[in-house]
Amino acid sequence: MNQSPFQSVLGTNYVPTEQECETISEILVALGKELIELRSEIVEQEPTPQKLQERYRDLEGNIHAHRALISPFRRIPDDVLREISLHCLPHNRNPATCAAEPPILLTHVCGRWRQVAFSTPRLWSSLHISNYLDEGQIRETKIQSRNEGALQWIARAGDMLFSLSFPARQRNLSPERRIRRNADLRRLLSILSPIFPRCKNVDIFLEGLESELSGIMALRAEGGQKLFRSLEQLSIRLSLHKSNLLTSEQHMRKVSTLLCELELSSSKRLRKLGLYLDEYTQLHSESLRLSDLFPCGQLEVLDLQGNLFFYEGARLPLNLLPSILQACPKIVTFKANIGRPQRRHPPVPTSRIPLAGLKELSLFLPDGESWYNLCLDILARCDWPGLTSLYLRTFNSRYADMSLFSSFTDRFSIPLTSLRLSSFGIYVQSLNDLVFALPALVQLHLEHPAFSGSRYGVRRYDDSDEEETPYSLGNVIAHLTPNPDGTPHALPQLRFLKWELNTGFSDIALANLLQQRSTSPYSSVPMEQVHIRFGRDMQEDIIPICSNLIEAGLDLRLRYTPEFEFDTSRETMYTYKGHTLPLERDYRTLGWP
Repeated sequence: MNQSPFQSVLGTNYVPTEQECETISEILVALGKELIELRSEIVEQEPTPQKLQERYRDLEGNIHAHRALISPFRRIPDDVLREISLHCLPHNRNPATCAAEPPILLTHVCGRWRQVAFSTPRLWSSLHISNYLDEGQIRETKIQSRNEGALQWIARAGDMLFSLSFPARQRNLSPERRIRRNADLRRLLSILSPIFPRCKNVDIFLEGLESELSGIMALRAEGGQKLFRSLEQLSIRLSLHKSNLLTSEQHMRKVSTLLCELELSSSKRLRKLGLYLDEYTQLHSESLRLSDLFPCGQLEVLDLQGNLFFYEGARLPLNLLPSILQACPKIVTFKANIGRPQRRHPPVPTSRIPLAGLKELSLFLPDGESWYNLCLDILARCDWPGLTSLYLRTFNSRYADMSLFSSFTDRFSIPLTSLRLSSFGIYVQSLNDLVFALPALVQLHLEHPAFSGSRYGVRRYDDSDEEETPYSLGNVIAHLTPNPDGTPHALPQLRFLKWELNTGFSDIALANLLQQRSTSPYSSVPMEQVHIRFGRDMQEDIIPICSNLIEAGLDLRLRYTPEFEFDTSRETMYTYKGHTLPLERDYRTLGWP
């Protein structure tokens, strides 16, 4: 065959016209016939001459090169390719400088994708910056290369507002390595200080002695203002090492002094705040008053729980809960670990707590029936007509939690669409009453505390837990199943269900629920996502029974003993063990990853 008229553009990013694509298709037909003839000729000749083999390989390569020219991806407009690239970025965390994940991965596909990626500032408007302390003492050249790479990344973002996150806590860090880490972090922040005025979001962990951390807190950006003062969103994990010579009050004053160094109380831009301190720290106390340190009056998100790691255990005394809520009139999301009341503080104010914009509430409540009446008193004064998402659990919970849980859900039953309850055991009748009282609920998560991610209430789990639990919840599943006679069933709008242990229902009962929710004329909506951790052996394989639902899109994940697990989800090839950003979670997002 004569030389192709497209020989000069083979192996390039050239995008042919529609007419040229038709010509290339005709060339491919001719090349295909030539390849068939050559294959027949090779079969007839044994052994195959070297020149014939080379000709065959060249012809195959020519065909592949021509097919690449008419690839549909080649004709995707740049603006569409940019949108596809943006959807490839990780969720709930910032991308890292890793060649195996976007956006860097996108620059390795081809020259055109690389050009489009580098000309898309939004792709580079967030970054997680790692350190190398796990590897021991690192050469200065490697640290310098990391710093220069971060600056190049940020430069690609142009004038876009920027999001930065830094390494989370590293366990068992020796004092020498901790000092090196803080010195490296301070130098890195100094290098990045010119871009902080256009930085909208920072997630940072600070750990060490007061002398190590005060230098970081005192850093200033261009123009002389403090480094974090222009942020719209800040997640700060602060672990100040406590001296044995200091009382708890003195230690909290030092924590307050460090936070005061940020000069955020008069910030005009801060809207989302995540503050995660060490356990047993009492928030909003006389020594650590949040409303004096942060602009609570303009905050829309206040997260005092974080990712529920063991070192994020600071508690807000129960009798101070009303005052911090009243100090945040614009709050939309509030999360806190609630501790026992402080005796030295004045009585709880009796005024109402109106929060018209509150949508999401997450509370870890104190143990003990002695605080139950105080909880109810505070609850009775809460005017939160828009609350749609609620997460409740108690520290070291057992079987006496349900009355408190029911009081909360009864108070907000009408608007509630998402409910997460955490307890080792729940009374059957209490849960039955609860599910019939939530007509608008779309998502329900009955969580076992051992899987909550919190230190409190966690105990060693084994398969015998399923049998030892005296308050089984088995008949609840029957109330969720549409009845043949049309009598009302519980949670008619439910589409997302996650249930961990204490199940008590059979595999067939679950299959019947899923089928009836999908096919019954009395069912409002089918189930979309169901995750069950049974904690027992499989009784019957229900996957064939539910195959039609799975094909229709049902995300069904069943976990029995470690020997068997069924999961319809699609895991990504590359996993990232970095830190997720708790403030990036949206209460309006239903389901689980």
